[in-house]
Amino acid sequence: MFSTFVKDKLVIVVWVHIWVLYSVPLVFVSVFVPVPCCFYSSVILFIFFIFIADINLDISKPLKANLSFTKLDQINQYLKKIKNAHSLAHSKETSVLSDTTLNKLEHSVSKCYRGKLSKPKVHSDGVQISFQENMWRAISCFQKISVHTTQIVVSMETVPHPDKPCLLASLSYLNGSLSVKAAQKVPGIFLGSSFLLSINDFLLKTSLKERSRILIGPFCATASLEAKWCKHSGNPGPEQSIPKISIDLRGGLLQVFWGQEHLNCLVLLHELLNGYLIEEGKFEVQVSEPVSQMPSPVEKNQAFKSEQSSDDLRTGLFQYIQDAEPLKLPGVYEVLFCNETEDCPGMMLWRYPEPRVLTLVRITPVPFNTTEDPDISTADLGDVLQVPCSLEYWDELQKVFIAFQEFSLSESKVCELHLPDINLVKGQKKLVSSDLWRIVLNSNQNGADDQSSASESGSQSTCDQLVTPTALAACTRVDSCFTPWFVPSLSMSFQFAHLEFHLCHHLDQLGTASPQYLQPFISDKNVPSELEYMIISFREPHVYLQQWNNDSVCQEIRFSAQMDCKLLECRNVTMQSVVKPFSIFGQIAVSSDAMEKMLDCTLRVDSLFVNFGQHVVHSLSTAIQAWQQNKCPEVEELVFSHFVICNDTQETLRFGQVDTDENILLASLHSHQYSWRSHKSPQLLHICIEGWGNWRWSEPFSVDHAGSFIRTIQYKGRTASLIIKVQQLSGVQKQIIICGRQIICSYLSQSIELKVVQHYIGQDGQAVVREHFDCLTAKQKLPSYILENSELTELCVKAKGDEDWSRDVCLESKASEYSIIIQVPASHSSIIYVWCTVLTLEPNSQLQQRMIVFSPLFIMRSHLPDPIIIHLEKRSLGLSETQIIPGKGLEKPLQNIEPDLVHHLTFQAREEYDPSDCAVPISTTLIKQITTKVLPGGTVNQILDEFYGPEKFLEPTWPYNKKESDRNEQLSQWDSPMRVKLSIWKPYVKTLLIELLPWALLINQSKWDLWLFEGEKIVLQVPAGKIIIPPNFQEAFQIGIYWANTNTVHKSVAIKLAHNLTSPKWKDGCNSEVVTLDEDAFVDAEIRLGAFPGHQKLCQFCISSMIQQGIQIIQIEDKTTIINNTPYQIFYKPWLSVSSTHSGTEYFHVPDSATFSICPGGEQSAMKSSSLPCWDFMPDIGPSVLDVSLLQKQILLGFSPAAGADSSQCWSLPAIVRQEFPRQSIAVPFGNFRENGFCTRAIALTYQEHCGVTYLTLSEDPSPRVIFHNRCPVTLLIKENIKDIPKFEVYCRKVPSESSVHHELYHQISSYPDCKTKDLLPSLLLKVELLEEITTEWSDAIDINNQGTQVLFLTGFGYVYVDVVHQCGTVFITVAPEGKAGLISTNPNRTLEKMITVKMFITQLSLTVSNDLTHHRASSELLRLTLDNVFLHVAPVAGALPGEEPTATFFQLYCVEVYCGDLQLDNQLYNKSNFHFAVLVCQGEKTEPTQCSKMQNLLISSRDLEEYKENCFIKLCATVTEGKSFLLNVNEFRFELKPARLYVEDTFVYYIKTLFNTYLPYSRLARPSAQLFGDRQVLPMQVRQHARALVNPVKLRKLVIQPVSLLVSIHASLKLYIASDHTPLSFSVFERGPIFTTARQLVHALAMHYAAGALFRAGWVVGSLEILGSPASLVRSIGNGISDFFRLPYEGLTRGPGAFVSGVSRGTTSFVKHISKGTLTSITNLATSLARNMDRLSLDEEHYNRQEEWRRQLPESLGEGLRQGLSRLGISLLGAIAGIVDQPMQNFQKISEAQASAGHKAKGVISGVGKGIMGVFTKPIGGAAELVSQTGYGILHGAGLSQLPKQRYEPTDLHADRAPNSHVKYVWKMLQSLGRPEVHMALDVVLVRGSGQEHEGCLLLTSEVLFVVSISEDTQQQAFPITEIDCAQDSKQNNLLTVQLKQPRVACDVEMDGVRERLSEQQYNRLVDYITKTSCHLSPSCTSVQIPCPVVAVEPPSSTAKTYHYLVDPPFAQVFISKFTMVKNKALRKGFP
Repeated sequence: MFSTFVKDKLVIVVWVHIWVLYSVPLVFVSVFVPVPCCFYSSVILFIFFIFIADINLDISKPLKANLSFTKLDQINQYLKKIKNAHSLAHSKETSVLSDTTLNKLEHSVSKCYRGKLSKPKVHSDGVQISFQENMWRAISCFQKISVHTTQIVVSMETVPHPDKPCLLASLSYLNGSLSVKAAQKVPGIFLGSSFLLSINDFLLKTSLKERSRILIGPFCATASLEAKWCKHSGNPGPEQSIPKISIDLRGGLLQVFWGQEHLNCLVLLHELLNGYLIEEGKFEVQVSEPVSQMPSPVEKNQAFKSEQSSDDLRTGLFQYIQDAEPLKLPGVYEVLFCNETEDCPGMMLWRYPEPRVLTLVRITPVPFNTTEDPDISTADLGDVLQVPCSLEYWDELQKVFIAFQEFSLSESKVCELHLPDINLVKGQKKLVSSDLWRIVLNSNQNGADDQSSASESGSQSTCDQLVTPTALAACTRVDSCFTPWFVPSLSMSFQFAHLEFHLCHHLDQLGTASPQYLQPFISDKNVPSELEYMIISFREPHVYLQQWNNDSVCQEIRFSAQMDCKLLECRNVTMQSVVKPFSIFGQIAVSSDAMEKMLDCTLRVDSLFVNFGQHVVHSLSTAIQAWQQNKCPEVEELVFSHFVICNDTQETLRFGQVDTDENILLASLHSHQYSWRSHKSPQLLHICIEGWGNWRWSEPFSVDHAGSFIRTIQYKGRTASLIIKVQQLSGVQKQIIICGRQIICSYLSQSIELKVVQHYIGQDGQAVVREHFDCLTAKQKLPSYILENSELTELCVKAKGDEDWSRDVCLESKASEYSIIIQVPASHSSIIYVWCTVLTLEPNSQLQQRMIVFSPLFIMRSHLPDPIIIHLEKRSLGLSETQIIPGKGLEKPLQNIEPDLVHHLTFQAREEYDPSDCAVPISTTLIKQITTKVLPGGTVNQILDEFYGPEKFLEPTWPYNKKESDRNEQLSQWDSPMRVKLSIWKPYVKTLLIELLPWALLINQSKWDLWLFEGEKIVLQVPAGKIIIPPNFQEAFQIGIYWANTNTVHKSVAIKLAHNLTSPKWKDGCNSEVVTLDEDAFVDAEIRLGAFPGHQKLCQFCISSMIQQGIQIIQIEDKTTIINNTPYQIFYKPWLSVSSTHSGTEYFHVPDSATFSICPGGEQSAMKSSSLPCWDFMPDIGPSVLDVSLLQKQILLGFSPAAGADSSQCWSLPAIVRQEFPRQSIAVPFGNFRENGFCTRAIALTYQEHCGVTYLTLSEDPSPRVIFHNRCPVTLLIKENIKDIPKFEVYCRKVPSESSVHHELYHQISSYPDCKTKDLLPSLLLKVELLEEITTEWSDAIDINNQGTQVLFLTGFGYVYVDVVHQCGTVFITVAPEGKAGLISTNPNRTLEKMITVKMFITQLSLTVSNDLTHHRASSELLRLTLDNVFLHVAPVAGALPGEEPTATFFQLYCVEVYCGDLQLDNQLYNKSNFHFAVLVCQGEKTEPTQCSKMQNLLISSRDLEEYKENCFIKLCATVTEGKSFLLNVNEFRFELKPARLYVEDTFVYYIKTLFNTYLPYSRLARPSAQLFGDRQVLPMQVRQHARALVNPVKLRKLVIQPVSLLVSIHASLKLYIASDHTPLSFSVFERGPIFTTARQLVHALAMHYAAGALFRAGWVVGSLEILGSPASLVRSIGNGISDFFRLPYEGLTRGPGAFVSGVSRGTTSFVKHISKGTLTSITNLATSLARNMDRLSLDEEHYNRQEEWRRQLPESLGEGLRQGLSRLGISLLGAIAGIVDQPMQNFQKISEAQASAGHKAKGVISGVGKGIMGVFTKPIGGAAELVSQTGYGILHGAGLSQLPKQRYEPTDLHADRAPNSHVKYVWKMLQSLGRPEVHMALDVVLVRGSGQEHEGCLLLTSEVLFVVSISEDTQQQAFPITEIDCAQDSKQNNLLTVQLKQPRVACDVEMDGVRERLSEQQYNRLVDYITKTSCHLSPSCTSVQIPCPVVAVEPPSSTAKTYHYLVDPPFAQVFISKFTMVKNKALRKGFP
């Protein structure tokens, strides 16, 4: 075609200058076109679009685009204006031009290529061509399109917002090329295309408030996309419009950073985007179209005929190639044969032209090549000789062969592979289509060698294999099938070298308030704003995705990686490995169609080792709290570090770690979160005072242990004493408070100013006086002064704002405790007098501190309900004044009080009342009398503690009505109305507290206004909610209510207050019925309102009494409280009726009684509670019924206060309020409203009594008991078939037509919360309710205990189907007529079904618990739990019955199975401490290790799986359904445990218990003081907890725990050594179901079951005691021996004579072995127990510990046992003799060191003599017993009869100094002196010295400097300026990083004299780069067309350079170089930042 063209080119060069925002990039487009000569002038435009060969686009300068919605709108409007302006002018011209062009194109193309193209789609005009065809035709004209760019930055914003959220994407280099392979002669017909893309330094950032953070990258990646036009699942037809796409993405290191700021930015962008789309009207809601029914696979194959072929390899279509190379692959229609070699097995490969599915592989018997080996005879071997083979296919994504099926060849049997049928398989997961297949012979090489080479005659050649590949081909029939459905339309491969997820905290987004528990200290905000706390890394992550597109979209994802997890350890700011590296392989298949969505996941995890200790728990808990704090800046900031250092001095301090460069400045009253600077240096702190001018460091000190100590600093003759207090904040965190000797604090209510005078001797010997001024805030303390007692000599105070100071107070340096009254002048009022008390903390010690406390003279506290007026009389001066004292327990200091003067107080309630007659004299001298009588409670330190931490509320809040069971106070008085109490206000403080105490407080908490009667006279009225002081009752009192209907006051029963025996005798009231109320008790009182039957009401009250603060608190509450815990407003009708025991009453008449409502509740903490005011009497109750207890309380619930004739539709059936029915599920109707088909809502009503008050809680019932679905068009009545007489009237349940209702049976109400073995529900009866007066009969009984369908005949309607389904404690009953029976399962509103299947196999799971606190330098292991071969299987459960539809169940059931091959719990402290057992829990009879290698295969056969399950140690099976909030509801639970061993040791249990609390995460979110500010009506905690337990019961269809057999060994060694050795305990099966009970009841049933099982085996427990010689163990061993002696020969007899002889031999051996083992074990255990008890009785601690240490070294043989036993006998004899002298001397020495008295010394010597005499008797006996014990152990171990298991892994300590540094450490600690620059990356390297030495190091890349850090020394070693170095990877060795430091050469004088200015090296390089890039685009002249002259860059001026080499991980080096280049370009201002 192109032969007529002239061979020259038309070169079109386009230079385009584009102004784009910030930059002026250069865009160059060069186009090379072969052009015919005749077309030069006319059709150049046509040629440009049709015959262009390739396009190259090169963008040579950086480019930045700022995109936002505002700018997009502006561009859109601009384009619209242009379009509108030019549309009319050019419409005709454009249309004519396009028509002619298309006609010419069509004519020319059809003329040249007639018949080659498919016909275009002809429309009515016959001219238009389909757009898609045109597009492909246009693209096919381009052979290659290339794009090259430099830096590109895209900023993506949305709409203007104050936070300025933004996404920034950038890359430094992009190279892309698109190659199109079209048909040679037919444009528009594609063969394929490929697209290659290479991206360097791709970076994605989020920006918030103009602060950007990296989200992803930078990373380099290459992507290749191949499109192939062929038949596949996405394009099965012949038109070939959609290509088959393969994508391959490869990269190095990909880093993803995630923190709170990233989340907030993306969420904000998403919200703004949604808002913009909605506002613009662009957000279109997709309308769901009706989905067509999915065709079956058979229909697919009929629609698109599959290409079947049979016997592919032998029909002559394939070409055979023999003796091919092993690595060679065949071509299309080729079969390759590779013979077996040493490296490669024999194989046969063949390739199809397209991916095909094998439908049949049948191999006829293959002749084996056994002629060369005479020892092998196939006639003798028969079928034993088999050759293992495997069928494998080539995976295009992974580029490897993958095993498909394994089989074995035989000489006598036909081998046919079981391949999935393509017509029956649903989904493509099990079908494999590939164009390249192979069969590998002897796939199991070792096994094949054993079978094929029986002779060892020597060198066999490759031809001696049993089966040759050519012989296999002759016997193999392969049928295949090609269908487009089985060819994936999309294949993707992702392969990275490394993937890292860095999880960070962004402290700017978290809480910023100072923590309350650190008050009064303020945080110095020294923690870095970004805290990287976790790194999850995946090494070599590979992800392969395939997608099939047809009516159902099917995706298959395979992935593999090596994963590990590191966590920030905040003590040393290092990274701690939590999860060691482990391999993970997985496969996920997702298929979805119109009906369902299926997810199938298979995972295989290699050995998984998890290690956690206290540090890990702390880091994880703070991480969780940080995410909970996100976007809550008002909450308290988190303390991440383990130490909080607080400066409680007046000075600014500087501190740091010893032997490091650390120095941290800490201002006064500030706190600092501290972590150690280095984990390789000694972890000690030193401190200095900044204000002293030089850094004179103190002596080092440790802060690892709580306590107090002192450090002194000497400077210029002065001594500064710093007292350091280390306090435990939690198990991990400590607070270090640094304070001086002088502490000043104030209890005053107003602030005062303070002047402190300091005297000291200067360096020159002169006396120096300094004054310190401070403001002492009210009720606060000052930072302490670093002054000695001799230096602080005097102080004075003044009122704030005044000028006059008080007189100087001289402070004595020697007195430890004294008080002075200071007169403070105040201008606004008279003189203020305050106490100045001087106290001493830790007197007579180095830690002595002086505490100066200012407090008022008198504090007044009134416990009255209202404020009171006091009259203060100074009778000696004739002065008097009044002051108002607030009531309710508030304190107020008395004003204008003078010392040493008697003041008289009188009290006045109100202004209109007279003051009291009795005056109370008070004076400052009274305090001395009180202090002599009452010793102060507590220490002085407790006073100081009040000024630290949150405000403490020690006193209970007024009115003291909180019911507490543990308080035991006495009533101070009851015969006088008021009492004045004088006492000490605070310990050690001279302030006098004057309390005004009423005798009692009467609180009316009810809803009624009450009247109070004493005898017959009205005393006073108490309104609702009022608190009053009642009069002193002389007689019994009554409460009454005024009822307007009867115009009378109705009274309650008389109540008499009972006090102790000294109370006065009460007068007998006129009413004979009197109820006694004790001081701490409660009584019930009832008031009946109304006089006419039917209109009476009953009010019930609970009157309680308690003693608080010496006051009797009498509280009147309504008896019943209703709590609404639902989000709905609920109305209720309470009433009382006569008890009835009818059942089956059909209709319930709603009484016309009072209706009350309760508002909806909110959160759990804000539940709405309301008192129930009164109960209505039913009309059938006459006045004769006096005893209300015989009546029944009933309550109706509703959602609307409906009344009238049809009100029964709006109210529930009555619920009984009685204690024996703690939980009822009430179906509350909606009326005429429906909700999801239901006409009721289930509300759970719970009943509880607490302190006399009944609490009724209303909650939404999460688990209704019965749900009825009535699909019939008639209303049904349902009656329960109750056998016994019910305890209350039971009504029938009415179910409206086509509706669903909730229900609860009487049987279920009455049996809750019983946990019975088997609970059968009663049967139900149905009846149709007809409108006419026709009485219908009840149907036959329905059995609802069994699931399934029953047919029932209803009189008046016909036959109905009743479906019964049980799920999660709920019985679903569906009643449908015959026509609608099938519609039950096909609900039109049913959502898309989800079917999830998960299989996970873990080879080994090891969980280690470490102790990080005991030894801070190393973390030691405590416990290790090892699980072997764990298998988790989650699969949907099919229907319970064979005929049942799966959709008949209303929730999808899943079966969760967990299998564990083996379990062992090890005591990892066994080798370090005196513990007896190395293993705590293990398997009993451990068989040979199971071969679980088959389980590691993702496609395991069902037979192997069942065999594995049978041999498992633990089997757990649960049936679950999806619940609310991603929770799972358990339906059935089964547990099975094989025989196990349990070893318990009390000392180890106690040790673990002491450490247990340190592992609990400590949260300070809930404080006890917070509850005191809440509503006084807060429910008691017990009520809330009990209600929660009742509402959320444990509901199981079945709970089964299979029989358990245990061998238990217990060692108790607290007082005496008592041991039980291998006690056999067996427990029977525990089976319950169905269960609907509380967790407490279920635990009780479990405990009773297993306790009874243990009691039945009590005889075995006693018989296993070692002190008795373990006779039970001996009997058991003898029994096993005798059993084997008879059993084994009998079993052999059934198999033949030889087996019988073998059985006799084995039986005799077992008999001797068991008897010997039992006897030796019994003797050894007896001797061991005796020896241990003798060692204890010797009372010699050192001897006991030594013996225990030796005893753990068990002998391995008889000789070693004898040697150890004899040596210990000798030591015991020697110790017995020496102890007579040694013990008295040791006691004397100990007591002498303690500086005790002579009497104590004599007592110690006498006790030592006693111990020595005791040892004379006990030690030799213990030594002799130890000899027997060691000898027995030696025999047992030597003969292999020992029973004790061994640890699985030896314990390893994690040394803290070996942990790697974290990124946070470099930012926070190492570069602190540089103002904490941004560390872009920390790269771990190995420093290579010039001498060849290698050292671990780290490169820190900051914005200006590259630091080199030595890991071993943990210090910075070198620093390079960024602009003066180059960093690159070595070209030959990619793991070598070179850093070149350029040292510019000094220019000589001649060069400097030149006129022209020399370019800098940077400018020179940029000039060379520019010329090189642009020179190739210049148009050549006519003379020099042939070869353009190349531009050669002249070398820059020479400079000396020094190169440093570092060994690195190549993927990390690549990212480091990328970041280095970006940082350097930014420093040089190249490109965009």
